[in-house]
Amino acid sequence: MRRARADGWWYPWIFVLGMLVVIAVNIVLITSAIDTFPGLDTEDAYQKGLAYNQTIAAARAQEARGWQADVRYAPRADAASAAGREAAGHEGELVVTLRDKAGEPLYGLDVDAALIRPTRSGLDTRVSLQPAGNGEYRGEAILPLPGQWDVRVFARRGNEDFQATRRIMVQ
Repeated sequence: MRRARADGWWYPWIFVLGMLVVIAVNIVLITSAIDTFPGLDTEDAYQKGLAYNQTIAAARAQEARGWQADVRYAPRADAASAAGREAAGHEGELVVTLRDKAGEPLYGLDVDAALIRPTRSGLDTRVSLQPAGNGEYRGEAILPLPGQWDVRVFARRGNEDFQATRRIMVQ
């Protein structure tokens, strides 16, 4: 004769099912994390670590010089229609004004800038800036998307280096 199952015989299976759900969710999250993050946060991290003391000394020398940078992005006034602008990107002029500790314009610098999208990789661009007088350096920039951009300015004159990072908004 067959015995009837006891009440609640399936209760342990609730815990088994719960654990299987947790394992499935963990597998999805681990797979997503591995696929979306390459694990590289800084290029040449080892080499930069070896040059740490030199980097600190360069930062102190830059601070002692007291150079200042003002960065602005001016959209092009003769831009095409909205549809054309979407296809070509957002064209404009990047203007960097460099001044010394006393507020006097800096001349004779080699200046370029990297425009970096802080929220999405692969859209970064580099712009070479030309002197425009009164400490201003200008260059044409075509950015694929509007929004926030980090501008890293690199200026050099002889053995004097200057770096600055500013955030701009592109409309």
